[in-house]
Amino acid sequence: MHKITALQKAKYLFVLVVFLMVYGCDSQQKQQTQQPTEQQPVSSEVMEPIMPPRPEDWRTFMYDLGFSGNSPDETLKPPLDLLWKFKTGGPLYASPVIAHGILYIGSTDGKLYALDAKAWGIKWVFDAGDAIRYSAAVFGDRVYFSARNNKVYSLAAKTGEKLWEFKSKNWMDAPPIVVDNTVYVGAFPSRIYLLNARTGALESVRDRTVHIRGIEYGCSNGVFRPVFPEHNAKLWREYTNGSESYPVTANETVYIGARDGKLHAFDAVSKAQTWVYQLGGFVEAAPAISDGILYAASGDGTVYAFSNATEGTPTGDPRQIGVVVHDTAPVYTTKDGMSVLLNLNDGTRLPIVQVLDGWCEVELPNGTRGWMDKFAFGEFAETDGILFNTNFGRERGVPTAAPRRLQLIEGGEYPSWSPDGKLIAFLKRTDLGSRYWRANELWIMDPAGQQARKLYTGQFYNPYLSWSLDSRLLAFEVDEAGKRYIYTVDWKFGRIKQLVHGEGPAWSPTSNRLVFRRREKDMDVVYRINSDGSDLRSIARVPIERSRRSYTYLSAPSWAPDGTRVAFGVNNANYVGIRIQDIDGERLKEIQTQHQKVHQLKWSVDGTLLAYVLSGSNRPVERIDSQLHVSASAQAVTQSEILNHTSPSWSPTGKQLAYVEREDCEGIRWKVWVYDLESGKKAPIARTAMKLTSVIWMPDGEHLCLWQTSDYLRDNAYKPALTKAWIVPIALPVFE
Repeated sequence: MHKITALQKAKYLFVLVVFLMVYGCDSQQKQQTQQPTEQQPVSSEVMEPIMPPRPEDWRTFMYDLGFSGNSPDETLKPPLDLLWKFKTGGPLYASPVIAHGILYIGSTDGKLYALDAKAWGIKWVFDAGDAIRYSAAVFGDRVYFSARNNKVYSLAAKTGEKLWEFKSKNWMDAPPIVVDNTVYVGAFPSRIYLLNARTGALESVRDRTVHIRGIEYGCSNGVFRPVFPEHNAKLWREYTNGSESYPVTANETVYIGARDGKLHAFDAVSKAQTWVYQLGGFVEAAPAISDGILYAASGDGTVYAFSNATEGTPTGDPRQIGVVVHDTAPVYTTKDGMSVLLNLNDGTRLPIVQVLDGWCEVELPNGTRGWMDKFAFGEFAETDGILFNTNFGRERGVPTAAPRRLQLIEGGEYPSWSPDGKLIAFLKRTDLGSRYWRANELWIMDPAGQQARKLYTGQFYNPYLSWSLDSRLLAFEVDEAGKRYIYTVDWKFGRIKQLVHGEGPAWSPTSNRLVFRRREKDMDVVYRINSDGSDLRSIARVPIERSRRSYTYLSAPSWAPDGTRVAFGVNNANYVGIRIQDIDGERLKEIQTQHQKVHQLKWSVDGTLLAYVLSGSNRPVERIDSQLHVSASAQAVTQSEILNHTSPSWSPTGKQLAYVEREDCEGIRWKVWVYDLESGKKAPIARTAMKLTSVIWMPDGEHLCLWQTSDYLRDNAYKPALTKAWIVPIALPVFE
């Protein structure tokens, strides 16, 4: 044995101490206490692998216990071609692992996918119920992984059957390590659980460090890894435009992903880039290599497989291509929808074989054919970066119709259609120097953009405007020396009137009365007032239990269509509620929530339903913290339909609701839906990578208006915003 000098010992101890200090490990005591587990009884015999491990397999994160990322593969060499890709239901942070021809990858959609490693195909899918952000590990005939619900799972590698699960008290920010029939799991702050790989039984608990086959592992803040990992991530990340990925090596080539979505290949010796591929989203996960194939996971929710490039140019598919429009969309064996072949996720593109009775026969990447209905799959045509569903984008007597475009004058924001659909009111913001959002002018214009007129100049901190039902009058809020006033204007004759001190005005359906809000000491008071300024009367007084920031605004109450009730948000100490009150001051109902904000309250035409958007959950469970609710306005017990995400707009009939959904994967970020309340089905209308501001159902009931406002920073300079709209014809199906 080599002698270890005192200097070498000191150097080793110094590095170890630095690692533990960085990651917050502050205890040196080992623990042997048992923790509660949730598991199924299984045999306690030592696990015997059904197949011996192959060196070609990538069974654990970064290939081996030392996190070297070094594959023995000698066949993979750039340039590479895309072999196949598979879309999951959420952004991917976990790295894939591969064993015996099966790829395992966890997604933030809460599912662990087992895929055919060499060709597109689904073996099985296991739903863990919460996001999976770290790699799985394969040992023998089992696959192990952890999820954000603080659970460790053991599944049968071939079937996905759950064999046991273990519940930790705290979260885990690293993949499990499985070796010698032991599962090692690091949990916050610095605990290391040692579980029996066969039974899931807790065998011991360590703190800070543990040796695994002579390799020192450390844990801090839930991060569990070798103290001295064998990769050189810092070096190779510097050759990208920013990376959190890890380098893997095969056949003298280094592969690493980057935040800009590029997958790079570098010569290991010269460090020259030999290949690059643009993926659909960021690449934070480490790639993996097995049997001559490179695998990479991306923020667009897709796992990509690459193999050595072949000679010749790939031929394109001449058939029409459609897109799966939501996650877990069923593909049926026949168009009667009786037998499910498999489920696919949003964004999967498939060739269309034929269309019959509203059903599409599609061909899967493995050549298998199946059927999908029009609510799960559609054919889209692009206009200005927005993909419109040609199946629903129709006008009477016209098979397909392109949307009409319109644009506000430069600086125009927060457009508001008049109830008759003939005018657009908006606020113009040209001074971008204010710390808070502030506009200076009120305008109206016709949809053709030929007649635009300024109505008022002032200080606007509340961007929302209220039209009278006859489309003659506008109510708005103006700041004057720090005090808020409500004004009305008759746009036709230009008559402007300062009505009352207050905020958030809203016209009644009869256009002769308004409601508004006012802060009075420690109370939020809702008032009603006639349009001539008479009969000022408070109808609700709500204690203010949360402080208000300067230059914020109060949302306007929302009138019921019959003009006898109003709904408005109520701020309590820990949550917001929605109160429904009659105009004489009687409280009719209060809907309690577990959120911090409520906005966009919209009544259905018959006044029986109320749509509203909640955000700021006290118990966040969604990847996108914003929910659209539809609740009954009169029932004593509130039962809500919950949708994602915002901007509800009722159809003139009140039977459907249009809204905008935020997609969590990179790529397509916003989707427009029409939700049918009776059937519960959703018709996909449009998809885009642009941020849509809102969707409005036009008065004729046959068109939707999609609004989009640009960022201020354009062409490396701050400029007033540009707001555009697309008027989309829609022909809705018969919802069954």
